[in-house]
Amino acid sequence: MKPNNQNSETYQIKVSGLRLFAYHGVRPEENALGQEFEIDLSLMVTHASTLKSDKLGEVVNYWEVLSTVRDVFTGKTFKLLENAAQTVLEALNKYHQIKHATIHLKKLTPPIPVTVDNVGVVMEMTYTE
Repeated sequence: MKPNNQNSETYQIKVSGLRLFAYHGVRPEENALGQEFEIDLSLMVTHASTLKSDKLGEVVNYWEVLSTVRDVFTGKTFKLLENAAQTVLEALNKYHQIKHATIHLKKLTPPIPVTVDNVGVVMEMTYTE
């Protein structure tokens, strides 16, 4: 092994069922009354393969990530789920250890004339340095 050669490893952080209340949608009543949304995230993260400690500062703190997601998602009103999902993915770029992210954003009670469990979008983003 070469000295000063730092390898990296990857792992995934999975978040399922993050529930947030927000005022997103095309219809005026969605913006006025709000509704509950659900977000699933999959984050591909890298870390130095020399990671041997049990210190939070050496990994992605998913509490901070979820705080960012919450703040971005509830911080303004989006008409389209696609725009909301894209904006969340762009905000995750500040975490340099996240190399790829997938978001599944679901509207749990869409105002449509058929019965469904939810409607949503799945989007992905790869982050480059």
